[in-house]
Amino acid sequence: MGYIIFVGYETDAERKRVDYLLDKWSGRAVVKKPRGTVIYIETEKPQEFLEELFSRLEGDIEEKIEVYEAKPLKKAVESKKRVLEYTIPEEKKVVQRFIDYLLSKLNATPTGSNPVARNFSVYTRKGRATIKVITRGNGSSHVVFEIEGFGEAVDFLADRIDEELKLFAGD
Repeated sequence: MGYIIFVGYETDAERKRVDYLLDKWSGRAVVKKPRGTVIYIETEKPQEFLEELFSRLEGDIEEKIEVYEAKPLKKAVESKKRVLEYTIPEEKKVVQRFIDYLLSKLNATPTGSNPVARNFSVYTRKGRATIKVITRGNGSSHVVFEIEGFGEAVDFLADRIDEELKLFAGD
């Protein structure tokens, strides 16, 4: 079965990541990135629309037009989420400094915070994910990482964070 996927990107870097993915998948699937335009239309009269479209094009219509039936998938892929929790026998300030160091090492970009949690976005070779960090403590610290994203990025980041926090906590 074929799928038509509309991808909106905001930066040239995103476009390049999509192009890289298409190159990567070209050996595993039929991947087409059409020249021209992609049209999605919902109508009771597709034949009428196609006749008008064909009348506006020059040359061999068979070479220029491919028509597929499509229906939106409700949610094609569910995001993946991992939660990591640690109790560390250090002051909250010390733990937060280590977490800041760890997140900078992962090239995490802050995306916002509130009195309870700090949010970050991370792009790795395995994909993009978000990280929410909640740190509480008085004497010892309780830290919660909520990592959410798609594909291998979530497990990759969770494993890296887990390894570093266990070393820091002395587990």
